[in-house]
Amino acid sequence: MFGLLKTKINIGFIVNPFYLYCISFSFAIFIFLWGWCDIFPKLSAGILFFFLITFLIFTYTGYQFGKKNFNVTFYPGLKPYFNDIVFSLIIILGLINVIYMGYLPILDRSHNYREFGMPVIDPVFNTLSIFFSVFFFQSFIEQKEKRLLIYAFIIILINILLFRRSSVIWIITSSLFLLVMYKKRISLLLIAIGLICLPILSYSFGAYGNFRSQLSKAFVINELGSSENFKNSNISHNHYMTYLYVSSPLANLQENIDKTSGAIKKMDFKSFFFYCLMPESFTLRLEKPLKLSPPICYLINPELITGSFLMVAFFTLGWAGMIFMFLYLAIFIIACLILINKMNTFRSVTISLLATTVSLLIFSNFLNRMDVLLMLFVYPVLFHYLFKVGLRKKIS
Repeated sequence: MFGLLKTKINIGFIVNPFYLYCISFSFAIFIFLWGWCDIFPKLSAGILFFFLITFLIFTYTGYQFGKKNFNVTFYPGLKPYFNDIVFSLIIILGLINVIYMGYLPILDRSHNYREFGMPVIDPVFNTLSIFFSVFFFQSFIEQKEKRLLIYAFIIILINILLFRRSSVIWIITSSLFLLVMYKKRISLLLIAIGLICLPILSYSFGAYGNFRSQLSKAFVINELGSSENFKNSNISHNHYMTYLYVSSPLANLQENIDKTSGAIKKMDFKSFFFYCLMPESFTLRLEKPLKLSPPICYLINPELITGSFLMVAFFTLGWAGMIFMFLYLAIFIIACLILINKMNTFRSVTISLLATTVSLLIFSNFLNRMDVLLMLFVYPVLFHYLFKVGLRKKIS
């Protein structure tokens, strides 16, 4: 039995972003079908057919790209002080952030944690934290220096104190993808341990979210539509919050499909462009001069506001909008891969972040987020030239 558990399985293929689209949305559909929530609509044949077709397309595309694009790339040798300088910069930006705001979200609950952050400084701090935490983890894998792993842990701790659950998820998920890229073959024992840990992670994720948003057990159970089957199961409400987090975006998407299919009178290309494709930070600044209004999508509950990267697209253009977003996702992935194959100093880090981006599309549209665009298209190029070209000249 123990010998069987030592058997290693090649799971390196999951880092392929085309496959991850299929895996993540299949997982969301699987969780959705547990039926823990009474206010969820039933998934229609139309949405299931859409996912089936897109799964087939991306499975084929992923196979073609997977032959040569997702092998790990060792980063070039840099001076040891490089990691120390970057880590110090991140800490300084974090301190400036806290000093400017005048409070720490975990210690002062009188403020809305979503409004925390100094303009300009906070986005740079957040993106550098994620990008270089993953890079520190890669450096640790290659150099075996515990100091580098400690750097990553400190940054994760800071984000926990700032109630940046999303940043923590980005760092941990991307680091796991990076580890898979290096190891490729994982023993059944480790896979079994990972599966055993899933309930613990689910409970912790839900508990942290409830604490951050100050949601009581009574509110979660009674106001967020839990079914009688769930109530009678004696499963913790913290697990229910994790269930909602994963499955409610599909429910909101289906809600819009059910309520807008016959109501769409014309194609709203303007809203589709500005709220699905244009970087969100640009759109916010253009709303007043261009007299833009954010699409008010249908929601199954006012507290559950996400609808995957497809909801606003459907609300503005119907099924055509979902098809356009799928095509845009394909272009997005291919463009990123072409870029980092040329600017390859941070190639492995960027691939792991791209894999995380695609995995998280089940929750929201990260394709128009400026922080994501920075990490996938700007930082790899900027730091490639800065550290490969600039520092290597100094070294030589």
